[in-house]
Amino acid sequence: MSETHSNFKIFYEDTSFVFAEKPPGIPVHATKDSQRTNFADQLQKQLGLEFLRTVNRLDLDTSGLVFFCKNPEDNKEADRILKASIKIYLCVARGIVEDDHFTEICYLKDGNKKVKKVFSGGDKAVTEFITIKRNVSENVSILLAKLHTGRRHQIRFHLCEKGHPILGDLVYGVSNVTESFTKKRIGTNKLSKTIGHFVLEESPNKKPSKLPNAKRSLLHALGVSFQTKNGNTEQIFCPPPSDFQRWISGIELDASIFSKFSVK
Repeated sequence: MSETHSNFKIFYEDTSFVFAEKPPGIPVHATKDSQRTNFADQLQKQLGLEFLRTVNRLDLDTSGLVFFCKNPEDNKEADRILKASIKIYLCVARGIVEDDHFTEICYLKDGNKKVKKVFSGGDKAVTEFITIKRNVSENVSILLAKLHTGRRHQIRFHLCEKGHPILGDLVYGVSNVTESFTKKRIGTNKLSKTIGHFVLEESPNKKPSKLPNAKRSLLHALGVSFQTKNGNTEQIFCPPPSDFQRWISGIELDASIFSKFSVK
């Protein structure tokens, strides 16, 4: 039987909506296995609610913020918030990402357990990335990702397509990792600079180690910013869990992440 979670952390709650932290390894919704634990049902029990609608979803391995609506009459407002909100994720990617700030755009179509890029008939997927740390000794890069669209697996696919799949991703990662791109080096001698609190590069003289690994896909829903009906701006920040700590040492992450990206 699946592990039972309780006492989920609530990062925002009002009379209509809840943002709560989903741990990795638990599905957001009920699955075909009626005995399997799911996040939405357990959170509903924890909050003692008769109704709880999941407004967005995260993949099984992905941790972080999930948005819920507490009242059926607020469903339209929940959909408005989801569409207009700023959503930022934290990623640990294989290899050394050379670009500091870049945007990936393609058209995606759902397939069997994964998405694929198409040139007609798909849905446009746009993700903006900022590289906040390059760790040559561990052969990984740490990035923030801002969703401009909400396609299935789009962050995972975009990083894989760029040659830097998310560490621990068994769908888009393992079969796509090769020595040729995971050991790319940056052709400069000085590899240390910062943007704000962010460490962009480190250890220029160290050669990459063997391919790193992780027990799950290291993708975390880090922050959501949205405007309420009365015009107030809410910024919700969910710190990454313990399995990220090895990789993000030296990085200060807080609500300032929202100001690092271009205006939507």
